[in-house]
Amino acid sequence: MSFDLNQPVSGKVWKFGDSIDTDCINPYYRYPDPAELRKHTMESARPEFASQVRPGDIVVAGRNFGCGSSRHGKVLFEVGIVAVLAESFSTLFLRNGISGGDMVLAVPGITGIVEDGQTLEIDYSKGMVRNPSSGKTLPVRRYPPMIENLIKAGGMWPFAIARLKAESQAGKS
Repeated sequence: MSFDLNQPVSGKVWKFGDSIDTDCINPYYRYPDPAELRKHTMESARPEFASQVRPGDIVVAGRNFGCGSSRHGKVLFEVGIVAVLAESFSTLFLRNGISGGDMVLAVPGITGIVEDGQTLEIDYSKGMVRNPSSGKTLPVRRYPPMIENLIKAGGMWPFAIARLKAESQAGKS
């Protein structure tokens, strides 16, 4: 599921604690087949996650989300998660998420305004998240325009390919 930076989204929250590592998110070492992997995503933290997650749901987590190996959390988006909001991310997970064109947002205080199963609204263009049940909001720091363009393109590879094509066309005229 993709995230349109210009359109607000609303989804059910799956809330996790601190230091959720990449072996939990993406247990590839146990399930190298992609279809099987999706059935076991986040299994060690929430066994019911993979069978109950729905397209448009949102992951909210504490500090240091995605710590561990360089394994990417793309599988979260493959099972329908539209965005991951955390108090903080491991640097490598954040970079991999952005490179993959995924909506990963560090939102300090996020775990204090929403509970598991509640709805969360994200309006990236206005720079805010809101819990409609409580009315509590938090600011979302926007990415620099270059990063936004990378996310809009669907990640680093689609962005680079589009840019090379555009430069090639410009060179022909």
